[in-house]
Amino acid sequence: MWFGSFFFWIVFFPVILIAGIFLFFIIYAATGMSFLDFLGVMFDSGTKLTCWHCGRETPCDRKHCKHCGKELQ
Repeated sequence: MWFGSFFFWIVFFPVILIAGIFLFFIIYAATGMSFLDFLGVMFDSGTKLTCWHCGRETPCDRKHCKHCGKELQ
């Protein structure tokens, strides 16, 4: 198996590392935010409310519960 060989990782690991750093700088130049800020935006779950009707958590930006459909107060 060529992909599991030691030679593969010695030669291609720096190439993969440089490509990842290059991609990081392209994302930073295009969006103006750092990688950690980018991850924060991507994985932001937001604040949650507990529905009075079913007792399950629902994102606070909704007017109705996503589980039972009743109006949130």
